[in-house]
Amino acid sequence: MRRDEITKIGIEVAKFLREKKDSSDIAKIIATHEDDVTRKIDKESEEYIFELMRETGYRFKFISEEAGTVEDSGYEYKAIIDPIDGSTNFVSGIPWSSVSIAVYKSDENNLLRSITGVITNIFTMDTFSYDEKYAYVNDKVVQTIRKPEKTLILAYFSRSKFETVKEFLSKVKDYKLRSLGSASLDMVLVCMGKATMFFDIRGKLRNVDIAASSNFCNRLGINPHDKKLENINSSLEKVSTLSEVIVSLDQNLSSYLSSALQKA
Repeated sequence: MRRDEITKIGIEVAKFLREKKDSSDIAKIIATHEDDVTRKIDKESEEYIFELMRETGYRFKFISEEAGTVEDSGYEYKAIIDPIDGSTNFVSGIPWSSVSIAVYKSDENNLLRSITGVITNIFTMDTFSYDEKYAYVNDKVVQTIRKPEKTLILAYFSRSKFETVKEFLSKVKDYKLRSLGSASLDMVLVCMGKATMFFDIRGKLRNVDIAASSNFCNRLGINPHDKKLENINSSLEKVSTLSEVIVSLDQNLSSYLSSALQKA
């Protein structure tokens, strides 16, 4: 599957969601699973993605947030999908949510070896995509990344991890802390040099949330890692949870957080 094909799908689904954003029932909850919910709009987005991807003529094994694993007979590719990353933002009208799709060869088992994928901001229509070599923003190859002048940390942690984060931040000077609500777009901010670090240590992030953004970052030489500073990996057969995901342009920050997490 080609980058232009998956990029077109990301844009089409984002347009579909923009048309739906003012509907009265977009926040309607139709199912619950573990500590999360499925809204009507999540399911509609997912079904539209499946439809558009099948219309390409390829056959897929879909691993998606709402449906779980759905397999076409004789599938050629695996597709890891988050139909709306940042759905709470979306239904609240906060312009920070995206459509996220990563495509893998059928026999691939490494999260960071997607052949192509896309993250499209639903509100701005900015599109972040990649092929097997390069990362693209709105179809233009990204060349160089500069670390931001000021330290901006995009952080997600539970109350039980507060003391760990406090220890980490005690070693960081002059920082700003934000939680924006869409992991894929947050990671892209870091890998585009707009923020310094992203981390989520709640044990809630799933492979569907960050598959595409992880590979976008990978093409820029930035690999998301775990608390041991090893590259993240996850099942490509089902929706799976990651204990922690850390993306940083500053190796000292990564080391500080890694040390604090391993002490806990």
